[in-house]
Amino acid sequence: MTLTPATLGEAPGGRAPGAPYAPHYDDFYGEPGDTWARARDVFLHGNGLPGRWQQRDRFVILEAGFGLGQSFLATWLAWRNDPARCDELIFVSVEQHPLQMADLAAAHSGQTGPAAELAARLQAAWPPLTPGWHLLDFDEAALPAGGSGRRPHVRLMLGLGDVNRLLPTLLAQADAFYLDGFAPDRNPAMWDEHLLTRLNRLAAPEATLACWTHTPAIRSALAAAGVEMAITPGAGWGGEALCGRHAPRHVPAPPAGGLWHAPPAQHRHAVVVGAGLAGASAALALCEAGWRVTLLDRESGAARATSGNPGGLFHSIVHGEDGVHARAHRAAVLALWQKAGNWLSNGRVRGQPHGLLRLDPKTEEATARATLRRLGLPKDHVTWLAADEAAQRCGVPVPCGGWWFAQAGWLHPAGLAEAMLASAAACFPGALTVQFGAEAAALERNDDTGQWLAMSASGATLAQAPTLVLANALGAPTLLGTLRDELAVAVPPLSAVRGQITALPHPAGLPQAPIAGSGYALALDTQTLLCGATSQHHDADPAVREADHHHNLQQARRLGLSGLPSEEDGVDGLYGRVGWRAVTPDRLPVVGALPWAPARLAHVPHLRADQVRQIPRQRDDTGGLYAITGLGSRGIAWSVLAGRLLAHWVTGAPCPVEADLRDALDPARFVARSARGATARQTPDSSS
Repeated sequence: MTLTPATLGEAPGGRAPGAPYAPHYDDFYGEPGDTWARARDVFLHGNGLPGRWQQRDRFVILEAGFGLGQSFLATWLAWRNDPARCDELIFVSVEQHPLQMADLAAAHSGQTGPAAELAARLQAAWPPLTPGWHLLDFDEAALPAGGSGRRPHVRLMLGLGDVNRLLPTLLAQADAFYLDGFAPDRNPAMWDEHLLTRLNRLAAPEATLACWTHTPAIRSALAAAGVEMAITPGAGWGGEALCGRHAPRHVPAPPAGGLWHAPPAQHRHAVVVGAGLAGASAALALCEAGWRVTLLDRESGAARATSGNPGGLFHSIVHGEDGVHARAHRAAVLALWQKAGNWLSNGRVRGQPHGLLRLDPKTEEATARATLRRLGLPKDHVTWLAADEAAQRCGVPVPCGGWWFAQAGWLHPAGLAEAMLASAAACFPGALTVQFGAEAAALERNDDTGQWLAMSASGATLAQAPTLVLANALGAPTLLGTLRDELAVAVPPLSAVRGQITALPHPAGLPQAPIAGSGYALALDTQTLLCGATSQHHDADPAVREADHHHNLQQARRLGLSGLPSEEDGVDGLYGRVGWRAVTPDRLPVVGALPWAPARLAHVPHLRADQVRQIPRQRDDTGGLYAITGLGSRGIAWSVLAGRLLAHWVTGAPCPVEADLRDALDPARFVARSARGATARQTPDSSS
């Protein structure tokens, strides 16, 4: 799925001079006289807002047609001005032809007062125009907390791409719908009857809908989706509008691995085991959703084990097919960039966020540029640099060209974990309780109270809650092995991959930007080069090895660095650290509700175990058992998105990625693949 950005222009024939006009559709963005009138009179009033979101924990709006963002901005402003507003407003919107940031700023240039402030904040957060979902968080710490004491929060979940391809990938329940595309005769794809009849899949109980147009075909499609409709005058907007209420005859039960409903408020407490990047991100995402979190870790502080290196890289990847791995990694890096970009810029987290070069000796320049054109990835996200350009950018005579990623660089993993935990604790009083030096040795569930218990080796209860999240990397399988048979789950297949890094003080030269390829090299400060890392399976040796130092230095030389110690030199003065990455067979993380063990699944009648969302999970209406692990060598890049995806599983918030990417990270995928393999082996060869 590629993107073609929109452009702003002047309407031909002198129509409405100066009004925001879209040449692609030969139509205007809203009404020429007041681009916010339709948002106020049709969508807010037509959905009974602000009244319907009042006293709610969370309210979700789904819009088709982001345009200039006027409906989002008008809704955001109404929410800010409402003292009885919901704690969290999630605004999901799809746009096939998004504006470049400069054009968006030009379209908003006439705004004044609070509207101008919100428009400026939207522009500052505007993402690179890559296909898929982008989550933009707007922290409203300056506003009074709601009745729950939570910090008010707005999230724009912006989907860039064809609405007919993106909405089927969305897992969410919307409380209100804004149908706001260009006119049906100018943009028929937006008003496709097949799309409209399936909006019921995304409707929360008592959902409402508003639309500025009401052709017979649109009314018929919405009626098929279970929407009861009425046509109302458009007040100050001047036209008529369609308002509706979702009133289905039947609501099917969600699949076991589908979108889950949040448990009642009294059960919104989770124990998270592990305070590395995975656990810190899970804690932050859950606290942002209004949950209390108790965090356990056996170490004396955050990110002291696998996440304890002094620095690590984050960057996207490019692949000609732009398949699951490429799209998932891109979504992860952009989520990290949105969340941690300010922390890096203001020094709260140490690092270098100004770009990264990944060398690619097997790709020719013409092939690389053709790939970027075919994928439609914007230059402000990734571009190809020939060897001389790359050398100039990095200040190192690199041996070949490579990919320059703009939303990339390096950061201090422990600093990121600490920043996430501090932000989690600030969500509301009592949001986060941290217990360091607390090693969970066994798991149990009290069937009478519905509480999951994390217990010490002596059998003492360290913490308990209706929901338990395992974020302890390679320790997760051991803990899951302590469950009694009737609670047994399928244990994620994790491998321990040993890695050693090397830090060299006072090198002859330092790269101006991180360089990756076969290994990596980055400047930790003006005096220290960090390079690495080894990758060794089935190796439990914790000692820092001289041979591994030389391996890392040799890789750094291949990246173009010079003046490094040779094989004949000693390694005195070099710093090394050893850690073990938790790696899955498909090199993707494990995030979500844990599935039943195969022995338990064997007793489920009519189960299609080869369909990942149908597999039963270890959870119920009060809580469940979850995992966020297997981040491998890209723990920094995965951290923020993995936490948000985990929070979606636990709280029922909209899924931050397309459904196929969610399935690709689902802990049950290994069970489903095993079932598909067994089915294939049992199917006779039709050619015999």
